[in-house]
Amino acid sequence: MQPVGQGLSALLDSLGAGSPVARLTQLWKNWDHVMGPDLAELAFPLGHRRSTLVVGGSDNLALQELSFQTEEILERANAFMDEPFFERVELQLALGRMPLGHTAGIQPSTRKRPEPEKPAGLTGSFRDFDPDSAVGRAYLACLRMHGLR
Repeated sequence: MQPVGQGLSALLDSLGAGSPVARLTQLWKNWDHVMGPDLAELAFPLGHRRSTLVVGGSDNLALQELSFQTEEILERANAFMDEPFFERVELQLALGRMPLGHTAGIQPSTRKRPEPEKPAGLTGSFRDFDPDSAVGRAYLACLRMHGLR
């Protein structure tokens, strides 16, 4: 019999939870905690390219401050990954990009769907079409849509 923690860890590894992609996802989700309040206020994750961690800043002043703290960012990110996953940090202006790990607030549309216009010549007469044909079924659906059947 093994402890639950070991069994769970083995299960997650077998499901791919220990994969680099899964660990990166966890880094993005836990960015604020990993970097701490001072760094997280200035820096947010934009992604990675091979062994380069791409970090964004909201403006030039934030990037200037972050340029002095790249080693700290690198050390914290690699500590979270439990291995030297990243070799360097690249700083970029955010320019409106959404930080990883954050979801945009998606709101449903409040726009009303316009009523379809009634086609000219739509009389409601169904005698010219075979009701079992594709054209007949489409015509019948059009009549129902406009309340003529």
